[in-house]
Amino acid sequence: MSAYTRQAMARLFDRTAATYDALGVDFFGAFATELLDRAGLVPGERVLDVGCGRGAVLFPAAERVGPEGSVLGIDLSAEMVERTGKDIEARGANASVSLMDAQEPTLDDAAFDVVLASFVVFFLPDPVDGLRSWHRLLAPGGRLGVTTFGADDPRWAAVREVFKPFVPPELAWTLAVRSGLFATIEGFGQAVESAGFTGVTSVERVYPVKFADPGHWITWSWSHGQRMFWELIPEDRLDAVRQAVLAELEPLREHDGSVVLAQTVRYTLAHRG
Repeated sequence: MSAYTRQAMARLFDRTAATYDALGVDFFGAFATELLDRAGLVPGERVLDVGCGRGAVLFPAAERVGPEGSVLGIDLSAEMVERTGKDIEARGANASVSLMDAQEPTLDDAAFDVVLASFVVFFLPDPVDGLRSWHRLLAPGGRLGVTTFGADDPRWAAVREVFKPFVPPELAWTLAVRSGLFATIEGFGQAVESAGFTGVTSVERVYPVKFADPGHWITWSWSHGQRMFWELIPEDRLDAVRQAVLAELEPLREHDGSVVLAQTVRYTLAHRG
């Protein structure tokens, strides 16, 4: 990912910040809970939340480490940082947030007991180098907890195909978050090990993510990284694409009118070697 694309990514998430994880869909929060359970945070630990967004990991992590611990969230989006900072102040949470690039965090070596990154590593220009950067931030005995996406729900393949014609070659990487290093548990585990980590383990879970109706999914898809694909569509084609997506989702409706996405999530844990 070029520096320009990094800037574009930051601006993209600036535009999603107001509604990010706030549209009645149990998504980032559910995955954060399981990540924290698996990471086993204990009171007093120092935690870094990489790509903190609006705090799905940050706030429950702060509760788990308690007043003697600390949680620092970093994010590339200035709008995310500003809004999350206000939420921290309003809640009185023992957490802080800083504008910073997850690829190269400007933080002291061995400053944290735990580094967490929920759906972030596949956005990095060089994921393995980013993992190495996170490795140096961990104190001896420190641990890493990462979530990535597993296989796509095959029932939604036609929806994904609607967007593909609008993705230019230079953004082909945006379609590849489940390929390359991330295609298999074994491949990603080897990548984590190559960054210096030991004791790497991964598990996959499938979650039913429910949307009230097809239109709800469209509204929600504008509120996070999926927005990128909508914004690649020329304005005069947007309505046609929206109708095409609705048509593909219509056969997936449940008896109550909702649509359900079977989302596969991979949880990877590792230790500083």
